[in-house]
Amino acid sequence: MLRRLGGRGLASALSSLPAPLPAASALRLVQHVLSDSPACASRTGEDLLTPRVSTLLLPSLVADRASLPSARRLLSRLIRFHPLPIAAAAVADAACTTTSDLLVHACINSPAGGSLSRATDAFLVLSTRGTLPSIKTCNILVEALGCAGQLDAARKVFDEMRDGKTVAPTEYTYTAMIKALCRAGEVDAGFVMLAELRRAGLQPTVVTYNVLIDALCKSGRVEEAFQLKGRMVESSLRPSVVTFGILINGLARAERFGEVGAVLQEMEGFGITPNEVIYNELIGWHCRNGHCSEALRLFDVMVSKGTKPTVVTFNLIAKGLCKEGEMERAEQILDEMLLSGMKVHCGLFNTVVAWLLRRAGRLDSVLRLIREMCARFVKPNDALMTACTQELCKSGKHLEAAEIWFKVLEKGLGVNIATSNALIHGLCEGNNMKEATKVLRAMVNNGVELDSITYNIMIQGCCKDGKMEEAIQLRDDMIRRGFKPDLFTFNTFLCAYCNLGKMEEALHLLDQMKREGLKPDIVTYGTIIDAFCKAKDVQKAKEYLNELAKVGLKPNVVIYNALIGGHCRNGNISDAIGVLGTMKSNGIQPTAVTYGCLMHWMCYSGLVKEAKAIFAHCIVKNIELGVIGYTIMIQGLCKIRKIDEAVIYFKEMRSKDIAPNKLTYTTLMFAYCKSGNNEEASKLFDEMVNSGIVPDSVSYNTIISGCCEADSLDKAIEMPAEMPSRVLKQDGCLYSPLVNGITTPWREKEAASIAE
Repeated sequence: MLRRLGGRGLASALSSLPAPLPAASALRLVQHVLSDSPACASRTGEDLLTPRVSTLLLPSLVADRASLPSARRLLSRLIRFHPLPIAAAAVADAACTTTSDLLVHACINSPAGGSLSRATDAFLVLSTRGTLPSIKTCNILVEALGCAGQLDAARKVFDEMRDGKTVAPTEYTYTAMIKALCRAGEVDAGFVMLAELRRAGLQPTVVTYNVLIDALCKSGRVEEAFQLKGRMVESSLRPSVVTFGILINGLARAERFGEVGAVLQEMEGFGITPNEVIYNELIGWHCRNGHCSEALRLFDVMVSKGTKPTVVTFNLIAKGLCKEGEMERAEQILDEMLLSGMKVHCGLFNTVVAWLLRRAGRLDSVLRLIREMCARFVKPNDALMTACTQELCKSGKHLEAAEIWFKVLEKGLGVNIATSNALIHGLCEGNNMKEATKVLRAMVNNGVELDSITYNIMIQGCCKDGKMEEAIQLRDDMIRRGFKPDLFTFNTFLCAYCNLGKMEEALHLLDQMKREGLKPDIVTYGTIIDAFCKAKDVQKAKEYLNELAKVGLKPNVVIYNALIGGHCRNGNISDAIGVLGTMKSNGIQPTAVTYGCLMHWMCYSGLVKEAKAIFAHCIVKNIELGVIGYTIMIQGLCKIRKIDEAVIYFKEMRSKDIAPNKLTYTTLMFAYCKSGNNEEASKLFDEMVNSGIVPDSVSYNTIISGCCEADSLDKAIEMPAEMPSRVLKQDGCLYSPLVNGITTPWREKEAASIAE
């Protein structure tokens, strides 16, 4: 029947009924139409709820609170399916203030863009037709336009209110307009509006004055702000805590903090206690200016007067302490905030974590705070995240670094490529290729873009781990993803092939590098020269030394050290010394490694006297040879059975606080055992263990062999009980001297026990 009537027929039928239509009847009709078939409920057929029908139904619907939702629904449909001027005209024809209110609010709250402009247009149509919304709605519209920076539209609405006869502006309306003008930087126009307010027979409120005082302070006119506050007091209007907070903020901005005391005294005269905003302003100013002790005093005053510190208060104090370097106290404040469940600013987290990162032994605290940040969905900044990853890996906490990385990823906080690369590099350096591969897979699966650095790190890790096939697969994948292998990639493979002794593959790679337009660098040539020197092919090494010079490169200390080592391996000590001379004449200073290499091969060749001369030269030149240099000399002297002289070097190194290593101890122990001095060998063994050095199979073999040869069987039998089972399992040769030493008839049981 409704469909047969159509929109016009329904409007005619409703017009013939006594007005107003009962709310219940209007509600049933709207619900029936909106829930009817799609033909009625949509625009596919003739719309029954025409603007005229809506005009007739709306006054009845807004008359009853229970039917207000249906009125809003009808209005939303009206402005969705009809041009706004037509919809607003229909509402105006309803001649109902509540309906006008609903229309303006529907426009303001619309999620569509330009909602405030539509609300203004609707308001102007309603004003033209003499049916303005209520003063409350008008004020809301003016304030919303002012806050959105739409000053011209706010003026239009205000002018319509002021010039019309229906709804006159109130103190609230004037204050909203003053706020809009001040927000737009038109402070003087705000004072003109204040004068107009008075001419209209209205009195400004505390809020009105506060808006103007705030605008004056923010524009640097602090003196005028205080004068305005004075006029406010003269007009018998009592300032509020907000008024004084604005003035204190203005003084702080103007660096006139010396005058704050007078303002606080005036507040006290009015019986006004500073609130948390004022305390935060005072504390913040002192923190910014390095007066942390005064800020902390104010904090205590704040608490003693019953004003509860806010999260802003704690963040201000903690950041101030950080700025002054009072990091221990800042950390305490941060811990208090965490315990009380307060929101912590990410900057404070980052500052404290960065400080902890720089302090030795605080990595556990760093981990604790970063885990807390992740739990609160606060992301450490990228630079800090990368630094944390690097430090954790350097300290051997590779799995903890990976755990943090995965946590940040899982929380959706995002990980950047620099941090990811730092983690993969740390894991590869820590020989944890399995975890590095897991991170790489997670990067790919979570859309973290890989770069050539990622691939180079992984390739280097695989090469160091001897996994050449995996390295080649990564290089191929790298090329598929559009990354061209660079010099680092080639040098990594070159080094791997050289270390494996595969010189043919290495030289093929060098040729490929040249074909692809890459210029071999000092690292490339240094790797090849070192490999040939280690293979005792010094002549071939010299060929690449000549090629290096032809391309304009100069050999560095690493290359000279490799050549010295090559000559020494071939027993050509004199040629090695000749390289040393060339090195010096070319301005390359020999290092501890250079001299250590020469000393080692001299001792190996029995030229201990010459090695001693080099050692003495290093001492004179203040070249630190360290434990390696001393151990080389001790080995050389022990080899020619000059144990007493070796002991002199041993004592000298300890006097210089150079701690002997496992090889140092084992060398001397072996020499003592060979000379039959088991007692001194045993003392050294005990000293080594007491210093925290864990003996290996060589150490045990040395001392056990010595004891067995000297018939110190009781000491020898005690040793296996002290030895880790893995050492015994790994080195079966330890049994031989021990079992052979106790196979006398009265020792057969001990031999059988050890053999088991």
